Formats: sequence, structure tokens, C-alpha cells
Amino acid sequence: MSSLKIPKDDLAKLKAIAELQDEVFDSLIEAIASARPTLRIKQFAVQLLEKVNVPGGLQSVVSLLGVICTLYVLVERRGSSSQELAEQVSRSAREANSEKFTFPEELEKILASRIKALLGFEGTLGITAKALDVMTENEHTFCGARILSDIRTIFTSSSKEPSAGVIIHNLQIGYHDSAEGGHKEIYIALDTDDIGTLKEIFCRAEKKTVVLQEVLKRSGATYLEV
Repeated sequence: MSSLKIPKDDLAKLKAIAELQDEVFDSLIEAIASARPTLRIKQFAVQLLEKVNVPGGLQSVVSLLGVICTLYVLVERRGSSSQELAEQVSRSAREANSEKFTFPEELEKILASRIKALLGFEGTLGITAKALDVMTENEHTFCGARILSDIRTIFTSSSKEPSAGVIIHNLQIGYHDSAEGGHKEIYIALDTDDIGTLKEIFCRAEKKTVVLQEVLKRSGATYLEV
């Protein structure tokens, strides 16, 4: 079975999972089993911290869940079992030993066992992992926005003072480009009528959200709130 190339940042997270005290890990497993699926990893982590005290707090749990959610997606895409993937990951972590990263051999079996256990929650953490994958499987993902407004004056050929003025709004949208990677921005000029049009579009989107929430409720599916 071939090894996996694990990003350097994830190696440290995997080692942290293997080094958790047994009682902390067992409590974490119990908390995951009773947690509700969420749309975002941080929301899921907050639920866990209500029931278990993990060294490093929220940031540590978010990091742990982040790497495990990636493995949930890998299991599905590769068509492998959780046991097979757990063994591949743990072996790859051990083989990544270097001057800057050490992963003792005795941790390999512990990590494999713990990864397999963490991948056994399709109805809770598994849903969160797949929801995150679905939400981010887009060419451009919204990061943030703001509107910059200014007055542009109009002069006639014979006037020394402005004869008129218009108000221009520039909509700045920040987004993540999945094809090229990294954060990018785009600027779009708007007038006051354009802002009104956008407000109407967003109002319609809010109404559609309510309708679709009811559709999910009637179907028995869980609605993952932002």
C-alpha cells in the first residue's frame, strides 16, 4: 500500500492526535458521538469543548478536526476503508521523520487506531466534513466585501467651480480562487439604482432560504446553519 504525501502543517497535527492522553482522547470520542453536525468546524469544536477539556483549547480542537475532516473526504474520493487510510497516514507520518520533525515509531500504531476511531462518525463529524467540502467546491469562494463611495464633480468649460456632481459606489469583493490559489479582489462600479437592485436580490435570496429550510425540514434532513 503506497504512502501519502502529508503537508508539513498536518504532520504536527497528526502527532498531536497521537500524543493526546488516553482519557482525553476517549472523552473526545464520546463528545463527537453525541455532537450535532454543523456547517463549520469551529461550530463543531465549540460543542466538544462543552464536554471535554482538550489541551490547547479551541485552536487545538479546530486543528485536529480540520485534518480529520480532510481524511473523511479522502476516504470517499479514494474509495478506501477508514482502516486502510488510517494505516497509510500513520505510516507516512513515521516516514516523514527529519531533523525538523520527529515521529517516534511507537506512535504509528496509536495514530492509526485513533484515526480509524475518528473516522467512525459518519452521522456527526462526517456530515460536517462533507458539508465543508461541498460548500468550498467552487471556483471562487466569497471572503469579504465593502463599498467605497465618493463624489465625482462635473465642470463645464466656462466654470471654475463644479457645476454638478454624481455619487459613485465601488463594490469591493474579496474571494478565494481555487484554481490559481490565494486571495483576490474585484471592484465593481455601482450607482444608487444598482444598490437598490442588489438589495432586492438579497431580499429574494433570504426568502428562498426560508422556503428551502422548510423543504429540508419536511424531508427529515438536518439543516446545517452558518
